Amino acid sequence: MKRNHEWINNFNEWIMSACRSNMDIKFVWSGSDAKALAYYVTDYVTKSSLSFHDSLALMIKATKDFDKKQSDSSDNIHERSRRLLLKMHNTLASQQELSGVQVASYILNFPDHYTTHEFQKIYLIGIENHLEKCLQDAKTQQENGSNMIENQTYAQIHEFEDDLDVLNEHFLIESAENNKMVFVNSRIDYQHRDNTLNNYCLYDFTSWFRKKKIDENDKRILAKTNEETTSISRGRPSNERYKFLPQHPQHFSHILMKWTKPRVPVLIGPMIPRRERDETKERYYRAILTLFVPWRTITDLCDVTET
Repeated sequence: MKRNHEWINNFNEWIMSACRSNMDIKFVWSGSDAKALAYYVTDYVTKSSLSFHDSLALMIKATKDFDKKQSDSSDNIHERSRRLLLKMHNTLASQQELSGVQVASYILNFPDHYTTHEFQKIYLIGIENHLEKCLQDAKTQQENGSNMIENQTYAQIHEFEDDLDVLNEHFLIESAENNKMVFVNSRIDYQHRDNTLNNYCLYDFTSWFRKKKIDENDKRILAKTNEETTSISRGRPSNERYKFLPQHPQHFSHILMKWTKPRVPVLIGPMIPRRERDETKERYYRAILTLFVPWRTITDLCDVTET
C-alpha cells in the first residue's frame, strides 16, 4: 500500500493495474474495523428512510387530499379504507430516495446478498440444558442407589402439556407413522442417528446431514445399500441415506440424507463464553463437549461423579 500525498487514497499498484481503475485499499486490523467498513459501504449504497415527523406530515397531507377528492360518503367503508391506504403508500413511496446502485440491482434482478456457503442452525443452549438436566437426574438416581440411566422415551404431544422442561429446547411438531404428531428436534435426530454414524459429533452431523420424509426412491436406495454386492451404475452416485434407530419417533417415516456439500452450522442463542473467565469456564467446556465429542447420552460426555 502506497500513500505519497495527503490527498491520495491508499492504493496498490498491482491491483490498480489489474482493475485499470481508481481504487482505495485499507488493511482491516480488527473486527471493529470490519464492522465499520461494512456500515460505511451499506450506508453509501443505500438511502435512509424518511424520518417519523416527515412520514407523519405526508400521511396527514394524503388524508386531507383524499377527503377533498372523495367527498361521497356513500361508498363502502372497506373500499374507502383501501383507497386511503393506497393513497398514503403512494405518497410515501414518491418521497423515498433510492441510490443508483440499489435501483440498478433491482432492475438487473441481483440478489440482496451473496454467500459462498449454505448454513444450518444449531440451538445449542437448549441441548446443553437438556444434557445438564440428564446429568442431574443421573446423579439423583445414583444417590438413591440406582446406577442405571433409563433409556429416554419420547411421548406424544398431550403428554408434554404439563412438562415445563420442554421450554428449554426448540421443538417442532411433525408427522410420524399413522398420522401421529410428535415433538422432534435436531437433538433427538442426533441422538437416534444410525449406528454407522457413531463417530460424527453434533457439529459435523448438522453440517453433513438433513432429515427428509422417506419416499419410494429412498426405499429403493436403502435396499441397494443393504445388499452385500452392489452393481456399478452410470451417472452421479446417489446421496448417502441412513435410517434412524427404532427409538426415534419418526423411525418409519423419515430418514437421514447426506448433503453433497457440507453446510456451515450457525449457533443460535447465547455466545460460547471465553474459557479464561472462571465464572464461565464450566459453560465453555460444556458447549465444546456438546459440539465436538460424539455422544448419545450424557454418560458419553461426562461421568455421573464429574461436573
